[in-house]
Amino acid sequence: MNNRTAITVLRDRAELERLWNAPEHRSEHIHDAGATVTFKDAPGDRGTEIHVDLGDAGRLGAVTQRFSGADPLAKVKDELRRFKARVETGVIPRSDGSPEGELAERKLKQRPAQPLEDTELEKAGVS
Repeated sequence: MNNRTAITVLRDRAELERLWNAPEHRSEHIHDAGATVTFKDAPGDRGTEIHVDLGDAGRLGAVTQRFSGADPLAKVKDELRRFKARVETGVIPRSDGSPEGELAERKLKQRPAQPLEDTELEKAGVS
């Protein structure tokens, strides 16, 4: 089972490492998970790659966590995307439909579309 992920951030390696360890950018989930984080220069002078390795959590544990909506790798990917957005643009993109941002664990809880009940249609003002 793959417990590794990476993302490329358009920043100098030294600056990125400083930001990564700064309290306002610190990802508690990644640090608390005991992950190994490494920084590498991206090819073609395109910033810095951040590599996160969660180690071997065990196949059964990972499957259990995935079905419970607590997949650690998905959470790490969410945190990396937030970090990248914050250091590159200064903000984390959000929408009215999902003010908390895009979360992998939210996607795991989605269900197939179903027709609305009559009471739900009335509440929405549809007759």
